[in-house]
Amino acid sequence: MNHTSLRFIDMFPVKNRLGLYGISFVGTVFLTLYNQLVCPFLESRPFGEELLNLIYVFLFHTALREVLFRTIRVDGSASSLTRRFYRLTVTSWLIAGLVAMGYHEVFYHNIFPDQVVFLRPWPSDYPWHSHLKVLSGYWFLGAGLLSQLELSLGERSIRRYVADHPDKNYGFADRIANRITWGNFIYAFVPSVAVLIMVVRYAFQDRIIPFAITAEIAYIGVVFVLTAIWAAVLYGRVLKEDTARIVDAVRRVGQGDFDITLVPTRQDELGRVAAGINEMAAGLVQRERIRESFGHFVSPRIAERFVSQYTEGKDMRGYGDRKRVAVLMSDIRDFSGTSETMDPSDVARMLNTYFDHMVKAIEANAGLVDKFIGDAVMAVFGLLDDEENPAKCAVRAALAMRSALGDANRENEAAGLPRLENGIGIHYGEVIASYLGSSSRLEFTVIGSTVNIAARLESLAKAPNPPIIISEDAAQLVRDEFTVFGGKSVQLKGVGEKKVYSVREGLR
Repeated sequence: MNHTSLRFIDMFPVKNRLGLYGISFVGTVFLTLYNQLVCPFLESRPFGEELLNLIYVFLFHTALREVLFRTIRVDGSASSLTRRFYRLTVTSWLIAGLVAMGYHEVFYHNIFPDQVVFLRPWPSDYPWHSHLKVLSGYWFLGAGLLSQLELSLGERSIRRYVADHPDKNYGFADRIANRITWGNFIYAFVPSVAVLIMVVRYAFQDRIIPFAITAEIAYIGVVFVLTAIWAAVLYGRVLKEDTARIVDAVRRVGQGDFDITLVPTRQDELGRVAAGINEMAAGLVQRERIRESFGHFVSPRIAERFVSQYTEGKDMRGYGDRKRVAVLMSDIRDFSGTSETMDPSDVARMLNTYFDHMVKAIEANAGLVDKFIGDAVMAVFGLLDDEENPAKCAVRAALAMRSALGDANRENEAAGLPRLENGIGIHYGEVIASYLGSSSRLEFTVIGSTVNIAARLESLAKAPNPPIIISEDAAQLVRDEFTVFGGKSVQLKGVGEKKVYSVREGLR
């Protein structure tokens, strides 16, 4: 399957990107306050000066994202769109943090002469950890927390794009359990680290609180963070198991395996989904049973097409199609006289054995059994457009039926039942295929003069005539494969004068 290659710029219009950059700008203002609160060296500088420096970084950050949005391509089959977007967002924050740290190192350190005022308008010499605090703000606040908020906004844009382009192919690489576990970890870890940094500063840099209190706070923070991570991992495992069961059930249903029973072990939305899958599987099992049962009354392929069209809400009585087909009619000779003296159960058993062999011969040669009319069989060849020469298929079926008649007779004689003899008529021509009947009961069949002619030919197929009689239209289509003989003109009731033929397998 070919999957669509996408660029993020296609999924994020200008309005959506401005929303993301708005979050970055608010984060820039917050980082300015953060830098001045956690760093005594930076708090000595004016707020406006520090804000202007970080705005320069913000502009770089925005330009970097625009480049990434336009260059990164995503193959929908290879990874999740949201996952790749999240990686893009985190990567841009990490790079912006390095740029901000490097810019502060240049701006607030004595590495340039004092006269280079366009780079550093005043001489300063800030320690290395001052610039590291700038980096920690971008990495923990930006890549840690703000990227989660941007991910939520980004998902809205991605969902809208997918909804507007349902014709494209998308993969399903994201995992709910991983997303929740990772989100819980971030929201527990980042704030705790920020608090620990603040406590360490107060203890070792400003010496406001004693070391014992610092150790106590750090101990509690570490324990809380590890407990939160542990709880998130355990919950993620349970959620992963439940979603894996649901995904596996959906996969099995898609492959046609409806023998599924999911125990709704949860009392939330996933539990409702599990119960819904059970109901869906039960409904599909019932539909397949209806299709299978329907196939006992009409051809299985006709039944399948009917169920497919009916479930789409189509008016089946409005369906009709003109087709050129071969119609085969077969009837048992002197059946009424044979069956009158027999036990009804023996009649049914004898007929069922006979029909079982006849239907197998017809279906083995691409024929569709249209109906059973008492002891007669009507079959159609060429109706579904996937057969070869319909007349050849019908003649092959007729010869196979004559051969299968011997097998049926041997089975019936072994059961103490009489032998049967049949006659077969075949005509090739145009029919109307349609669902006919009332609003409460329908029957799929073919009608037209072709059916009538095939019935008239079948009535001729008895001694002294050959057991297989075909029309001239059918004979013209099978001469290159079968020996066609006869050709005398006969008067068919309700039809007129027609030339009729018979066939033998193989050429002369």
